[in-house]
Amino acid sequence: MPEPRSGEPPFAVVMAGYVVDFHHRNACSRCRPDGSCARLADAGATLRAWRDRRVQRELRARRDRDGR
Repeated sequence: MPEPRSGEPPFAVVMAGYVVDFHHRNACSRCRPDGSCARLADAGATLRAWRDRRVQRELRARRDRDGR
């Protein structure tokens, strides 16, 4: 997933956020009776990966700034 230069999250990350928001309000056509949903799981994985990359970038930037 290419990273935008403007500091805005990629389109896939924005859409994953919308999927999570939607599922907090409604069930989609793929939601199972037990509450599991492949769309929600995929969205969660996308958001976790984005957050992990963002944290790693921030740690690298801090380490570079501090001269370590």
